[in-house]
Amino acid sequence: MKNLGQTIDRLIKVDPTLEERLTALKNKWKRWPTKTLTYWQELVDFLNSASLLDHPAREKMREIVVAKRKPPRQQLSSFDLATPNDKVVGVIPENIADTIRRNDRQAIAVAKLHVEANMTRNIELGAEVARKELIIELNTKKIWLTLKDQFQLWVKPQAYSIKKKDNMLVLVEQNIPAHQIVPAGQTQFLGPGIVKMDQNTLRQFLGFLGLEPPSGMFPDDGQ
Repeated sequence: MKNLGQTIDRLIKVDPTLEERLTALKNKWKRWPTKTLTYWQELVDFLNSASLLDHPAREKMREIVVAKRKPPRQQLSSFDLATPNDKVVGVIPENIADTIRRNDRQAIAVAKLHVEANMTRNIELGAEVARKELIIELNTKKIWLTLKDQFQLWVKPQAYSIKKKDNMLVLVEQNIPAHQIVPAGQTQFLGPGIVKMDQNTLRQFLGFLGLEPPSGMFPDDGQ
């Protein structure tokens, strides 16, 4: 909720002739703050009174009083969408999925800091990033331990990844050549918290941040 006193001050700046009436309302609000909703209603009734319906600055006053709704912030994630060709092992339970999403968001935030630390050569920030990366790595291992128990993956020599499907997270079996399958007990798992940073991904990531790559960062640029 907006601050009633600040709202009244802004209205007075738009039309100083309203100062006497609005200041009286502001003083009552200061004296009895527990009645804030009542005084908001009184302010709205006053602005909708017949004498102000044709006020030349009515639209501006309306914008001052009406709270602007901020668009919902889009949550970034690094999960790919599952395709019809993916072999889905199962839907990840919501309590585990919440932990995975949180870890993924943290990984994205740390990845941004990693780029910033490298570009600015900020030693202190680099140390902070290294510590956070280790925490994310440990959390990622805990997540996969939980998933291996949940889906009984200990004896299945295959690689797995986490993808999105219908607003849910699912465990997907990776299609890898037979000669690349690692022995049981050494199962390879992909994500969450693993942000691939090849040249193309890094270019896109810098573009997302609105940053230009330093000279010589990409050898194929001819710089």
